[in-house]
Amino acid sequence: MATSNGATPRSQSDSHPNLSTIQKEEEILRRFPPPLHWHKPQPSKPFGRLRQMVFSFLCLASLGLDSLDPIWAAIRLEEEGDESVWYTGIDHTCDRLNNMLVVASLLLATTAVFITTPPPRVSIVDYTLRGPYICMLVSFGLLIGGIMAASVCVLITRKARPDWSERVLYAGRFHVYCTLVTLSYPFLSIGTAALFLSFGVLTAVWCTQDLGIHVTALILLFILPVAVGVMFGISCSTAAAKCRQKKEDPVA
Repeated sequence: MATSNGATPRSQSDSHPNLSTIQKEEEILRRFPPPLHWHKPQPSKPFGRLRQMVFSFLCLASLGLDSLDPIWAAIRLEEEGDESVWYTGIDHTCDRLNNMLVVASLLLATTAVFITTPPPRVSIVDYTLRGPYICMLVSFGLLIGGIMAASVCVLITRKARPDWSERVLYAGRFHVYCTLVTLSYPFLSIGTAALFLSFGVLTAVWCTQDLGIHVTALILLFILPVAVGVMFGISCSTAAAKCRQKKEDPVA
C-alpha cells in the first residue's frame, strides 16, 4: 500500500464527496450487504451466543471494531474509486500495532531487568523465588512472541490490497477466523504477558512479611486495573445497548 517513496497513496477520485465516512459505509452496506461468513454467528445455532461473543472479541482485539462491516464497506468503496476509507483503516490498524510494539518493548526491558538482576531488598520483594520467577520467564517469552507477531502483522497489513484481502484473508469463515486470530495475537500475547508480570511481582511481594507493601501492591497491581476494566466494560455495554435501542426505535 506504500509507494516507492514510502508515502501511502490516496484516492484521487471520491464518489461520495459530501458524505462522512460513517455515512459512506452505511450507504454502501445498504447497496452491497456482506456475505454470510462476514457476519457474526447466528445466536440460534449451537453455542451461538458464545461464538458471537468470541467473534466480536476477535474483531475488537484485531481491528478495534465490533464487526467486519467497515472492512467490507471499505473494499466496496475502493471498487467505486474511493480508496480513502480503506487506507484510513490500514493506518489505524498499523498505528494500533505500532503502539503495542512500543508497550511490549518497554515491558520486555522491564522483565529482562527482573530476570537478570537480584532484588535490592529481599525483605520487601523477592522475585527470585520459583513462582514469581516462572511467571516472569513466561511473560518474557510471550512478549518476544508478541513483538514478532506484531511486526509481521504490520508488514502484511501495509501491503494488503482490498481485492486480495477479500479473496484471501476473508474468503470464507475459516479464513476470517484465521485472519482475526492472527491480528489478535499481538494484543492477546502482550496482554497476557503483562498479567503474568503483574502476578509475578504481586506474588513476590506477598511472599514477604511487610504488610504495608502487601496492601500497596494489591491496590496498584490488582484493584485499580480491575476497577478500570470493569468501568470500561460497563460503559461500553451501556453505550451499545443505547445504540441498539435507537436502531430498534428511531422515533424515540
